[in-house]
Order: sequence, then C-alpha cells, then structure tokens
Amino acid sequence: MSSVRQKVALQFIVSNLALIANFVLTIVLARLLSPQDIGIFSMSAVLMAVAHVFRDFGVTSFIKREKELTPDSLSSALGVLLITSWSVAALMFLSAPYWAHFFHEARVVPVVQVLALGFVFIPFGSIPMAIISREMDVKKSAAIGAVATVVYFGASLGLALAGFGPMTMAWANLINIIITGAMARWLLGRPLPWMPSFRQIKGIVHFGLGNLLTALLKAADNALPDILLGRWMTPTAVGLFSRANSTVNMVSTALLPTVNYFALPYMAKVHHANGPVAGEYLRATSLINALILPALAAIAVLAQDIVSLLYGSAWMQAVPAIPWLCLAYAINSLFTLSAPVLTGVGKPYAAIGPNALLVVAKVACAAWLMDGTLGTFALAMALGQLLSVPYNLWIHERYLKLGWTAWVRSTLPVLAQALLVGGVCLGIREALPLDLASWAAILITGVGAFAAFLAGCFLLSLPMADELKRMHKALLRRQQKI
Repeated sequence: MSSVRQKVALQFIVSNLALIANFVLTIVLARLLSPQDIGIFSMSAVLMAVAHVFRDFGVTSFIKREKELTPDSLSSALGVLLITSWSVAALMFLSAPYWAHFFHEARVVPVVQVLALGFVFIPFGSIPMAIISREMDVKKSAAIGAVATVVYFGASLGLALAGFGPMTMAWANLINIIITGAMARWLLGRPLPWMPSFRQIKGIVHFGLGNLLTALLKAADNALPDILLGRWMTPTAVGLFSRANSTVNMVSTALLPTVNYFALPYMAKVHHANGPVAGEYLRATSLINALILPALAAIAVLAQDIVSLLYGSAWMQAVPAIPWLCLAYAINSLFTLSAPVLTGVGKPYAAIGPNALLVVAKVACAAWLMDGTLGTFALAMALGQLLSVPYNLWIHERYLKLGWTAWVRSTLPVLAQALLVGGVCLGIREALPLDLASWAAILITGVGAFAAFLAGCFLLSLPMADELKRMHKALLRRQQKI
C-alpha cells in the first residue's frame, strides 16, 4: 500500500505541474484570443470528444483490465484501433461542413478537419500509453506528460501570437498527439506490434462495446453545453460558459488525472485478488470527495473574484453560471469512481443506464428552463445531475453489493464537511469589503477554507483524517533522520 501511495503522490505532483502550465496557458490565451475564437474551437472540439469515444472503443480499458497481455492480444488491439481511429478520422474530415452548418459558423470547418488528422496518428501511441498506465509506471508517464505539456504550451502560444485565432488549439493538438505517441513508444522500452491482427477481435469488441456506450454517453454529457448553447445562443455564449466550466473544473482537473490514472487498474487488481470491492470503493470515494467538494464550495462563493483575477472583466458574464455548475460537479463527483469500478469488476455495461438517464435529464431540464441566460442553463445541468442519483445507487446495490444506506453513511460526513467550508468562506467574504482586490479576497478566504477543511476532516472522522495523520508521521520521521 505504501508503494501505491508513493505512486499516487508522484502522479499527483506531475499532473498538477502540467495543470499549472495549462492553467497559465488558459489565462494567456484568454487575453490573446477572443471569446468568439475560443467558442468556435469549443464547438469544434465537442465533435472531437465524441469521436474519441468511437476511436478508442474501450481498447485502452481492455488493456488496463486484462489479467495477462500477449503479443496476439496487443496486435488485435492495434487492429481494432486502426479500424476505429481511421474511420473516425475520415468521417470527421468529410462531415466538417455539416457540423459548421449545424452551428451556422463556417470557421468550424478547418478546425474540425485539423482535429480529424490527429486520429490518424493516435493508435500508435494509445497502446504503449495504456500499458504504462496498466503497470502504474508513473516515472515514464511523467516524462511523457512533461514533454507533451511543453510542446502544447509552446505551440499554442506561438500560434496564438502568429494570429491563428480558433485554429491555434487545433494545430497545437495535432503536434501534441504526434510527439506524445512517439515518446510513449520510445519510453516503454520494449517492442510493440506495428502490424494489426484480428484473431482476438471478438473478445475485445465485446468488452469494448460496453465501454464505448458508457464513454459515448459521458462524452455526450460533456458536450451538451457546447451543443445546446451553440445551437440556441451564440459562439460568445459558448465561450463564456466554457470559461465558467473551466473555473469550476479547476479542482477536478487537479485531482482526476491522478484518480483516472489509477482507478481502473487498481480496482481491477483488488477485484482479481479479493473479489468484493465495495469497501475500497467507499473509502476511495470519500478520500476524493473530501478534497473536491470543499473546493467546489469555496469556488462557488469566490466565483466573481476568481473570474476577475484570472480572466478579466470581459468574462464577468460567466459568473452567474458558476455556483450552479459547482453543484452539478459536486453531485457528479459522488459517483466519479462508479464507471472505473464497474469496468474493473467486468461489468462495463452496467454504467450505461445511469449515464443515459443523465443525458436525457439534462436535455429535458434545459428545454424546460432555458430562458437565454447562462445561470439558468447551469441550473438545468445541476437538476439533471440530481435526477440521476437514484439510478446510480441502484446500480451500486445490484453490481457492487453496496446498499444505499452504507453509501449514505459514507457520504453524509463528506457533505457536512463541504457545507462547513462553504459556510466559513461565505462568512469571511461577506465580512470583507466589496471593493477589496480579488487576489486579497481569495487569499484571505482561502486561509479560512483550509482551516475549515482540516477541522471538518478530524471533527467528522473522515478517512482523509487518517491519511493526514499518516502524512504527518512520515514527515516527522524524515525530519528526525535529517
């Protein structure tokens, strides 16, 4: 367990260094590009996100979950990836004019076509990346991530300064895909098949179909704001909502890359070794949400200060959407491990129902409440997320043997901690002058939020408190050695 903790810590550091770089890039691009430029790319990237689901077809999850990998299974995995990725590339490239017509925006066409080219190269990097993740080789993935971050940052900045507008991120993405794939194959350190095989394709397709449908629904869920706002409103509204979304998503972006890196292979190992995973699922979920939910509560309170500090006055119309998006993300975070755990125990199809209900509920709520404002649209997203909770709990009970009462007992203390942090943040911010500099308001309120977070962990006896005690003891031992 200690080695796993060390790997988690290293992956967390690495992923957050990349996050900081991308966050800085986001701030820089917000000043070099207009909301319309970013909105056009966001509408185009929606198609890419959905296409990625078809392209992968669950192959990377298959590699991470399999008990043993053989050259034949890897050749068959490559065969599936080549078929799906190149088919998706052709479809995206040819359908770009129709996508532009859907959004009434001609500049979407070249962005989609450049994004499509990336799918030609992705299969050759996907398999080594999946193997590195399966083996939880954080050092190799860290090296790949570092190079990819530097390449994407440099390419994006250079292209933006050169006046590429909405094409900036599209070309940077293509460059990044090629470099990342080459690095992964080189660092893996052993030969991989270049030629496809189809002898084991049936098993891969059967497993992959469940992952495909689940991932497709998740991609559709992520794409809903860009699609609905792009259709009903304007590219500027899409760009504003994108910034609200990225503001709320800061904490998830900090934590979830690490979670996603370990969740499936770790839960698969637990399942293969011990069978039942409900206890480990609850513990891991509590640890994750003890960090995510309080941060979301603080972001909801400090929304105006954060947007003003990071993006400037041109983006203040995004603020009304942020508190409701914080609620939506908080509800979603309660089930962030559900799909990896179900895949890890060999039940990838079980996650399809809750995700389908989620998409339908969000569309229905948006159609019901939409009044042309971003705040109301974000409220609709939060209500749709809430409506999916009972189905998720039923799935837990049926496939993980996890009763809803046990889930509630584990979840209520984490919710109480988030409310404590949110209440402290609100009290501090209300006591501060309204015209106080944004950075000062965030700093002062953040100190109070951190104190409330620590108090909540220990007063409510959260699993996070045990982890904090363990970290403190380890730090003391190191100091004594010094």
